[in-house]
Amino acid sequence: MRHLLLGSVAAFALVAGGAQAADLPRRAAPPAPVYVAPIFTWTGFYVGAQIGGGWGRTEFGGLTYNANGVVGGLHAGYNLQFGSIVAGVEGDIEATSLKGSTSFAFASFKTTAPWQGSLRARLGVGFDRALIYVTGGVAFAGIKHEVFIPPFALSNSSTRTGWTLGGGVEYAFSPTWSIRAEYRYTDYGRYTASFFPFGAANTRFKENAVRVGLSYRFGGFAGPVVAKY
Repeated sequence: MRHLLLGSVAAFALVAGGAQAADLPRRAAPPAPVYVAPIFTWTGFYVGAQIGGGWGRTEFGGLTYNANGVVGGLHAGYNLQFGSIVAGVEGDIEATSLKGSTSFAFASFKTTAPWQGSLRARLGVGFDRALIYVTGGVAFAGIKHEVFIPPFALSNSSTRTGWTLGGGVEYAFSPTWSIRAEYRYTDYGRYTASFFPFGAANTRFKENAVRVGLSYRFGGFAGPVVAKY
């Protein structure tokens, strides 16, 4: 009888303990990770190439004539983004086919600009992967003037320094690649070109140019994908 009573008590204790354990709260499972998309940024170095067309205006003594051609070359720069403001500096170097000519009486005149470059500041507003900017700075060019007065052929070549100002739009179609379209006006100033022994002529060369470009950017994201728990 005593053994039957002890067995009943033990069985009851097991059942009661199991029920109590079933009532204990279970440990909650950890939440699923939340992946935060990386933030795009214009900050960083970049290099690229551009090509376009230029149309210039030459003042040669009392004459004026156009000088048109293809421009194209390489560029490199650095951007720094503060919120939506993007500031940077850029340099470029280009070969050109800019050429213009005219004639007066029995003389002919020709102007060419075989190369040009610039060092400029850029300031713009970024709309995520789109950038609208203005740019301006110092411009350089090799300019050659030629005069043919039969039977004499004379020329004057010099490296000119001037200023350039313009603007453009740029779009990053991937984290590292962007395309752009840009317009700039450049003025290389007035100077005197000497043509010994026939004297000298006051000259000036101004240029408008539109370009499209492709850049590779060493940046693109402010940081890697972040997982939060």
